Amino acid sequence: MSDLPDQASSPAVPPPTRRERRAGASVRTPRRIYPPGPLTVLATVAYAALIALTGFAGAELVALAVVLGGLVLAWGWPVLLNLPSPRGSTGVLATGTLLMAAAVVLTRRDPFLAWVPAALAVSVVIAFLHQLMRRDGRPRLTESVAGTTTGLAIISSGVALAPLPHVLGGGAALAAAMAGLGVGALADPLIGVKRLRQWALPIGMVLGGLAALAVGLVAGEAQTAAMVLLGLMAAGVSHACRRIMAVLPSAGSARAQLAMSASSSMVIGVVVYGVVRHFVA
Repeated sequence: MSDLPDQASSPAVPPPTRRERRAGASVRTPRRIYPPGPLTVLATVAYAALIALTGFAGAELVALAVVLGGLVLAWGWPVLLNLPSPRGSTGVLATGTLLMAAAVVLTRRDPFLAWVPAALAVSVVIAFLHQLMRRDGRPRLTESVAGTTTGLAIISSGVALAPLPHVLGGGAALAAAMAGLGVGALADPLIGVKRLRQWALPIGMVLGGLAALAVGLVAGEAQTAAMVLLGLMAAGVSHACRRIMAVLPSAGSARAQLAMSASSSMVIGVVVYGVVRHFVA
């Protein structure tokens, strides 16, 4: 006789169903929520005020403010995402910021964003060249490329704010959107309150819409509905961006918090530009 156990006699255990796997996952991995840090909220409010003020001074000053935000993002983005080769990634993002901002400033007629895709394409090529020039063996290559190109995409969205003063009513609309962004960010601490956590986004959007409406009324804009839409969208998109990034392990450092502020402020650029061109201009 064989000394091996009779495996055929042992009953087969059926694999767990999808419902059982979901139930087990929900028990084993408790959900943890992290609100954005106070530096992120303060920096978001300050940057929104800066963009709003420069919007009445001209497109060139708005472009300078956007460059400032892009450079801050380039400085803190590799820390926030814990990217390998952080210096190289910062250099790529800073170069992309300058190229895309120059593409907007040097365009004197509509469409003002015509050369931004070309500048973004050149920036992506530089990002790949950076990976080829790395001398550390290129660990986590995919993560590095994905993180850098995501930062470039956010910066390309932010530069869409620069030409808004050229559009009819664009200065007031930009101020309304920035009011929605800054005031809506004040609802971020509600994420840390358990009873109000699920209402943080709606409260932030309502506050942003009311702030944008107030700016529109003070500026004498007749299209108050478009102003409210700008405030709602700016507050909602930026809140969602900060809420997603706040759970990252490196989100507690000062550089990471500033990067969160810059990215959540610039990511709304395409949304604001689209609303202004279709509902305000």
